[in-house]
Amino acid sequence: MNGVVRSALAFALLTSTVVACSGGEPALPTASPAAAISALPSPGASPSSSANSPAVTLDEASEAFDAFLDTDNVLRQAGAGRWALLLTQDGQRPITIAGIHSQAGKPAHYTWDRRTVLVPRQSGRSNVWFAATARRRDASGEVRTGVFTFVRQGRNGRWLNSFASLLYPGETPPSVALDEDGYATALEARDTSVAISPNLMGPLHATVAEEGTKGYASGLIAPGPQTTGFYDEISKAKETAKADDCMNYESIFASAPNYPIFALRTSDGGAMMLYTLIRTSSWTPSPQGLKCGEGRPVAVPAEARWLLNPAKSLFIRQKRQIIETQQYVSAVPPKASTAPAHVVGYEGIVTGGSNH
Repeated sequence: MNGVVRSALAFALLTSTVVACSGGEPALPTASPAAAISALPSPGASPSSSANSPAVTLDEASEAFDAFLDTDNVLRQAGAGRWALLLTQDGQRPITIAGIHSQAGKPAHYTWDRRTVLVPRQSGRSNVWFAATARRRDASGEVRTGVFTFVRQGRNGRWLNSFASLLYPGETPPSVALDEDGYATALEARDTSVAISPNLMGPLHATVAEEGTKGYASGLIAPGPQTTGFYDEISKAKETAKADDCMNYESIFASAPNYPIFALRTSDGGAMMLYTLIRTSSWTPSPQGLKCGEGRPVAVPAEARWLLNPAKSLFIRQKRQIIETQQYVSAVPPKASTAPAHVVGYEGIVTGGSNH
């Protein structure tokens, strides 16, 4: 265990609040393991540094990323999932909670290498962030590439993991453009120099997932398992629910308005975009007086059993709802290109559910 991790764990144990045994989400203490990965001023640094200096340096980002992966790894090995939760915010927080509970409090263990940070130049007047990639190996030996973002509020704030996704097997990260000093360029939400502005990528992706090749957005985003593939999956699920369970099934995708969108300029003039969608799937008894669905048992999907008791939640009288938080990596071409955007990474997990 390296010194950074030792310090993080010791600091957490000494300063955190006690977590109740009720299984509820822990309160965020004033200090946590995340405090150990806050970027600290370099020795001899002056508060009156040059206005042209980046708010986050490459070295600071690298240290923060290494500390996060190392600390998270130790917490997983120790079964301290609630401590791992303290390193997160935004969409990564419900995903981390779901990962802890769905795996009976024993999150999967990974090893990481080939770590790279992608740091945009920022003024530092508000929240600052950086992206990162690393190669992940799980216990079975499977290798995937993870894509992350970290956000910090203010110069002395804690670095928190806001976003984490996985590239598709065999996929490489989009080539991010770097200046002569190694820094990337962030795109604003309404940047129009790319084929799809960052603020529109999520809504268009959601449209393709719901409407498939028939939708108006189908030509803007390439077919794939998490685009038109979702439409095909939903169509089949509707038929099965009607025929086997006398249920209406629907699945709706929406952008997550409370979670940030991150975008970096790529070498071809396009962008790598990182964003979150919320998928809500519902099962309801057939309408128009058809009562054949009432009182019939409908199996709880395996991925939602940590939320819905399979023995007690079989019967749907009004509605069953299952919510999934999904995080995406997409490569968007420049505005002049006629090529569609490609989804190149995806990670999703059930984060909510109810049965009435």
